[in-house]
Amino acid sequence: MAKNVKKTSVSAAAEEALTYESIVETFKERVSKTKSPVDARVAAQVKLFGAVEGILYVLIANGIAVVEPFDYRGADIEIDADAEVFMAVLQGKKAMSNAISDGDVKMQGNAGKAIVLAAAVF
Repeated sequence: MAKNVKKTSVSAAAEEALTYESIVETFKERVSKTKSPVDARVAAQVKLFGAVEGILYVLIANGIAVVEPFDYRGADIEIDADAEVFMAVLQGKKAMSNAISDGDVKMQGNAGKAIVLAAAVF
């Protein structure tokens, strides 16, 4: 007697290997959907470590948020993040607050601007 086996489909994103480029693209998609405060100007540098290493930044200015794969000197906020956890946050699988409390993401810099960034992007 044959057993009924339910096949589960694996999403294309899950099959895709985690890369610096995939994190940058996912971050760009995430910020393209945000409504940023028009009067806010926040620059944050994100340094990834772990499975993927690299530096990128997000800039919120004039109601628009952009992500670029560059080093941003003099950012208001510096974020050090485990790449896998950061991707999970970007995909909505983990809350940024949990990633911070777990120690997988560390932020330093202007606390007020960090709150604006978190509200607009995460």
